[in-house]
Amino acid sequence: MKMRINYSEATSILIILQTLWWGLNSQCEEPIESSKLDLSVTYDLPHFVSDTPVQKLLEFNGTVYVGAVNKLYALSKDLKKIHEYNTGPVHEGHDCSAPDPCSGCKNKPLNKNNTNMALLMETFYDLELFSCGSVGNGVCHRYLLEDGPLDAEISCMYSKKNKDSSYGCPDCLAGPSGTQILNVMSSGVVRFFVANSEVLDSTVPRLHHTISVRKMRETQDGFEFFSKQSYMDLAPGLRGNYPLHYVYSFQSGPYIYFLTVQREGGSSNAFHTRIVRMCSSDPEILRYVEMPFECIYSERRRKKRSAQVVFNVLQAAHVAKVGYDFQQEMGLKEGEDVLFAAFARSKPDSPEPTASSAVCLISITDINNFFRDFMQKGYTRKLSHFPGSEDKNFNQVRAFNQIMHFLQSVLARVAIWFIRDTGYRLEVTSTNPRRDYFHGRFRNVLLTSIAVVPIQNHTVVSLGTAEGRVIQVVVSRFGKTEPHVDFRLDALPVSSEMALLSPQRHDGSLLLVTGNKVSKVPLRGPGCEQLWTCNSCLLAPAFMGCGWCKTSDRCTRAPRCSPSHWIQDTCPLLITTISPSSAPLGGHTNMTICGKNFGFNKKDPCLLHWFTTTSCSLFLWREMFMSLCCMSGWSNPVITDIFPEFGPKSGGTVLTITGSFLDSGNMQLVTMGNATCALQSISATMLTCRTPPQPSPSQHKVQLHIDGVIREAPVSYTYNENPHISSVQPKHSFIRSALPPTFTFTFSHFTCSHDEDKRNILCITPSLKGLSVQPPVATKMTFVLDGFSTDQYDLLYVEDPKFEEFQKPTVTPRGNKSILEIKGNKIEAVKNGEVLRVSNRTCESVTLVGNTLECTVPMELQSAAKELEVEVRDSFILSSTSDHSM
Repeated sequence: MKMRINYSEATSILIILQTLWWGLNSQCEEPIESSKLDLSVTYDLPHFVSDTPVQKLLEFNGTVYVGAVNKLYALSKDLKKIHEYNTGPVHEGHDCSAPDPCSGCKNKPLNKNNTNMALLMETFYDLELFSCGSVGNGVCHRYLLEDGPLDAEISCMYSKKNKDSSYGCPDCLAGPSGTQILNVMSSGVVRFFVANSEVLDSTVPRLHHTISVRKMRETQDGFEFFSKQSYMDLAPGLRGNYPLHYVYSFQSGPYIYFLTVQREGGSSNAFHTRIVRMCSSDPEILRYVEMPFECIYSERRRKKRSAQVVFNVLQAAHVAKVGYDFQQEMGLKEGEDVLFAAFARSKPDSPEPTASSAVCLISITDINNFFRDFMQKGYTRKLSHFPGSEDKNFNQVRAFNQIMHFLQSVLARVAIWFIRDTGYRLEVTSTNPRRDYFHGRFRNVLLTSIAVVPIQNHTVVSLGTAEGRVIQVVVSRFGKTEPHVDFRLDALPVSSEMALLSPQRHDGSLLLVTGNKVSKVPLRGPGCEQLWTCNSCLLAPAFMGCGWCKTSDRCTRAPRCSPSHWIQDTCPLLITTISPSSAPLGGHTNMTICGKNFGFNKKDPCLLHWFTTTSCSLFLWREMFMSLCCMSGWSNPVITDIFPEFGPKSGGTVLTITGSFLDSGNMQLVTMGNATCALQSISATMLTCRTPPQPSPSQHKVQLHIDGVIREAPVSYTYNENPHISSVQPKHSFIRSALPPTFTFTFSHFTCSHDEDKRNILCITPSLKGLSVQPPVATKMTFVLDGFSTDQYDLLYVEDPKFEEFQKPTVTPRGNKSILEIKGNKIEAVKNGEVLRVSNRTCESVTLVGNTLECTVPMELQSAAKELEVEVRDSFILSSTSDHSM
């Protein structure tokens, strides 16, 4: 540790120049705001509420298009409605005699809602928006937007010329179970790559191809396939019972990609995720390949190997550029695309997700390299779910690719027919699993949405959850990935559908869907109020624009606080407790100062300025804003006495140590010889501990150890032989007792006292009154003398005696003794079971003559002129042959 210490007249300034060790088990209580974020904070964000549930979002040139059930909205960038189009409901059924899906049934009740299945913008031919719904067999409508959304020219993309097409229905784009559509311009033609999720109903007519490539007709009134090779369908035996869901699609470089969730294949019922790759310049799906995409997390377990958890079903994905910092950390080229994917663990043999997620990422370059390497090594096979596929080795594939590149560059499309049948449609049998980038942080959360945006030099990932929360975090390969935003957006799940609004601007936003609502979430964060400690506020990413407002004592942005009270560099110091409050002179006590913001400075968060008038060398700074430790010494502990000074060698005696400053320092330890006396209680003036056992009678010093300082008691402690019980008298007692009935049948609650020579112990038996027992009652008793336990002895409870009232006792001389007489019934047990007391003295030589109890009055009472008090007590006497051991 490097330090620089500057001395002034009244203060010592200690400056820490290096990051300190963080391993102390601090005594500071974690405050309620110890977490970085206040998860209860909500924000009032701009939003738009549709009349019906929203399915699709699209942003173009500052206008937001929202596809919902029966509605298509055009919104401003502030989410104000510019225009709306009615897309449903419609009438559909066998009684409908409409000539085409565009005409609809007139004068029929409306019985079918139109769910928006696809929304895409095309700008190569014209500025036109395509909206495809669930009605009319998935036929799309085209909105010509050259004059803006208010004056859009609307046409139905259905051509009667396609009615008898041998290729099926080229105009039926959107399937009822979900559709992914990408439009790509290649060789002067816009190609529409369409993937339809499988309908799990074998009775539904098959009008939609599983995956296809088509183009607009020259008349722009419909679509057409390039050829009969421009589509693929699931094998007939799988249609209707093979779950295949297209989750996400994107274009990067010369390729088109689809991400799917489907069965692993073969006889397996388990599900996994696949990456599908096609050439964007290929109108006939001649080069098609699939590869498993797996996200894993390794759980570390104590004394066991790490357990690998597989997150198998994709929930949402986003391809984006990353910020400069992350680009350098990952070794990426400038402008390189990276795929970010949110996975979940599924239920067994089901695509249904559980509340357990992970986020994996991979560059598109790495995806293509994996495809190349696996194909080169022959880790491929023909597609099991699409018919007409053939096994091809890498050399065949490479030869085909070389011919295709040559023909495209030299002969263009004129000779493509020559090699049409030499393409490949394969699936890779191996995979390269990616690891959860957030190391299990979301293993108890279901992530449903993901968006990635570079902000300044950072890369910000925005995640939506099934509980309606939005989480934002700056990703870094080497730094901590702690969220800087985590708030509840809505009570409904966040949809995977999202759009970015001006992402390169300072006021860029993320558009998210929850049910009927579209919300606008600022990319730099909705606010700073969640950051409820000053240090977390000032350490938030700079693009958030957060600072600490001293007047309101909260994190805000500048407009919400007076400029003179808004700080961004240094947090105010707050000390809450100092522990311990005293320490022994000459010791090395670790003193903990609890509080917040110990010299926090945003420009150098590891720099500590601490002012003190004591000699205190700082050696540890844990959780730099929570606790501070140093070594110091102030007080002088002293032991004045111990009690008792002796006890049995079996130990267990409660030893009381009295003195001053006994609670100094952090840790107190009492030793007796080489053994430790277990602490029971401690205060400044008194300390109690339970003595340890010793093998034989001996004497030992009593020493108190406090943080390296030793204090010794003025006298030693003596271990004696363990007590020996020679007799227990009497063997009887009565059901009643003068004591409350608090006992167990092992008699752990006696009231006992020593006599003067320490050889006898007088104990009062507990009562059995109230237990509804009939005498005689046989019991067992044992005696615990500090750490020593005796054998068990018999004790018989008998019926209570009944005494007759008698007059004032008189002393009747018999020789040199005085005899007391008591008359009564059932008093024969008194002789064997009672201790008779006269004026608090034991009445000796108790005898029973008929119904009269006689005893000898103690000599010291024979000459007394006062009245004698007679008491019959439930007691017994233990006689010991061992002296001074208890």
